[in-house]
Amino acid sequence: MNKPTKNKIHSNNKTKAGNNKKIISSKSNNISTTKNNLFDKPISIYLLLFISCLLVYFNSFHNELIYNWDDAGYILKNPYIDSLSWQNIKDIFSNFYFSNYQPFTLIVYAIIYKFVGTKVFLYHLVQFIFHVFNTFLVYKFISLLQEKKWISIGVALLFAVHPMHVESVAWISEMKDVLYTFFFLLALITYHYYVNKPDKKTKWYIWTIILFLFSLLSKPSAVIFSVVLLAMDLYYERLWKWRTWVEKIPFFLLSLAFGIITILAQEEAIQELGPVLKGYERVLIVIYSYMLYLWKFFLPIKLSAAYPYPIKDGGVLPTEYFIIPVAFIALCIIIYLLRKDKKIIWGILFFTINLLMVIQIIPVGGMIASERYTYIPYIGLSFSVLALMDKYIKNVKINHILLGIVAIIFTILAHQRTYYWRNGDVLFSDVLEKYPRYAYGYNNRGFLYWDHYAIDIYKDNPQMKEKYVEKALQDFTRAINLDYTYAEPFLNRGILYYNTGKPEEALADFNRFLELRSENPDGLLNRANTLSTLGRFDEAIPDYDKYLLIKDDDPKAYMWRGVAYFNIQNYDSAVNDFNKSITLDPDYYEPYYWLGVIYFNEGNYDNTLKYLDMSIERNPNNANAYIWKGLCYMNMKQYQKAIEQYSKAIEIDPNNITAYINRFNAYKLIGDIANAQKDYEVLQSFQK
Repeated sequence: MNKPTKNKIHSNNKTKAGNNKKIISSKSNNISTTKNNLFDKPISIYLLLFISCLLVYFNSFHNELIYNWDDAGYILKNPYIDSLSWQNIKDIFSNFYFSNYQPFTLIVYAIIYKFVGTKVFLYHLVQFIFHVFNTFLVYKFISLLQEKKWISIGVALLFAVHPMHVESVAWISEMKDVLYTFFFLLALITYHYYVNKPDKKTKWYIWTIILFLFSLLSKPSAVIFSVVLLAMDLYYERLWKWRTWVEKIPFFLLSLAFGIITILAQEEAIQELGPVLKGYERVLIVIYSYMLYLWKFFLPIKLSAAYPYPIKDGGVLPTEYFIIPVAFIALCIIIYLLRKDKKIIWGILFFTINLLMVIQIIPVGGMIASERYTYIPYIGLSFSVLALMDKYIKNVKINHILLGIVAIIFTILAHQRTYYWRNGDVLFSDVLEKYPRYAYGYNNRGFLYWDHYAIDIYKDNPQMKEKYVEKALQDFTRAINLDYTYAEPFLNRGILYYNTGKPEEALADFNRFLELRSENPDGLLNRANTLSTLGRFDEAIPDYDKYLLIKDDDPKAYMWRGVAYFNIQNYDSAVNDFNKSITLDPDYYEPYYWLGVIYFNEGNYDNTLKYLDMSIERNPNNANAYIWKGLCYMNMKQYQKAIEQYSKAIEIDPNNITAYINRFNAYKLIGDIANAQKDYEVLQSFQK
């Protein structure tokens, strides 16, 4: 037993001797030449990375929700996060939301919402913590790939402070980005253990599958992980073994399944660019997008929350789209010349693979690039750049100085960038400063001014409300003037016109919107309501019909169509619609009210009182319900009861002329001249 032990010790001594050689040579390559190097202790490295993250984001924890760009949908109006009930969790896992399937992310929102509701601090803090963890994982991952500590620290440091990553960390809607990356990086680490550790391979393999699944459940972008694993196998020099491909089957099956789910979820977001761009132009867009991400890595200036498709003046793409392919060809030549350097090539491959889904090969959304899409890809690019520096800049101190300078500059730029994310107005005003012909930007900002500031924030401040109504109107009109084929601003301006007492102007906008998107339910319902407001009930009913074919579970739409039927005296259809509305939402007061009115017109006073009481039970502040009850009692010659109902209506609405007129008549009928005179004087004052 001793001999093998000695041989083992002897073998270890050889290894130590070899390691000593590495240590000697690494004194010119590693982070420091001193024996007691501060960064020999992992805690010092993690502290450096944490402080770097904090320096960028410390001021962003109180940034507002970006109301006009997804945050309202994910936090303020999200029906899935208001409860952590089993039913809600089941719904989260069985439904798409916001054109995505991301149940883990919604559960994180729901947990935070349970503690703080819509207050932003905890959302930002959790997102920041995940970013810190991701930074640590990047350091760990790169340390597993190679031995030079300064490269591992450098890649993690660039990940922590790169200005292009601010969107992923400072925007609450991108919780999914930091969450899926967390599981994605853990899966890469467990896969490394699976490949390189001789024992417990099955454990590491299973953990890799589980973590990959968790990443997919956080954000569908993780589908690319199975292809990334092939790049890892290339790095490990095991790509061309049959077992390597067989073991990828579960990963590709998961990618396929979630890819199909994503296509189904984002069907409406996939753009049909055939009528807009020729085939070669789409190729130019893809190349431009790829090179834009590359360029922004080195020079992250003039950043924007949106990078819109180019405007084709004279039917031709801007000149830079024809020049960029030359730079792309030059890049390909450089990569070819560096093909024998495994680290450099792998980093570029990692960068490229993780961009494949977002460089508009499949055109999703209305932008050619988004900064959040660099969150994982830049890991590979950082690795390539630092490996290139390590290869060609022999002086390690120069490498450290260059890395330090870049990290400081990026930290400053990234921190400054967080200020643009403090609210939706600042963010999209910045976008429009950089892209003044961007119709979507004006529509988006106009929606913020109207739906958030005018309708909500300043609803009780007439002066400020009017200011933001005007600003919204200007933005919607600007968007329309820039692109008359862009549907959304017509819908939004129509809603603004309707709610500011301009139904004729609203109708014109809804008509144009439906010319562009004839089956859109929002357009159909808004035009139907506008036609009803104008008294054109016969024209409104077909729009209600089309809307209810699309959304047959909307209780208010049935109620509104019922009102239209009532006004053309089709009482049977009206009753059917009101009853359907009640079936869908028994707590909604208005259909009970209208049933009461119908029964009044039919002289069925018992049912009138029954349904009006049911309406009042659900909404005791509807003055008109009391007026109809008063009219009912008047017809039943119960004048004192009628006066009581009119008095309740007046108590709710002191300026309700109808209630005063009817109470005046009731007082006269019972001979109460004094009170009748008082009501008469009030009515006279209304006429002054």
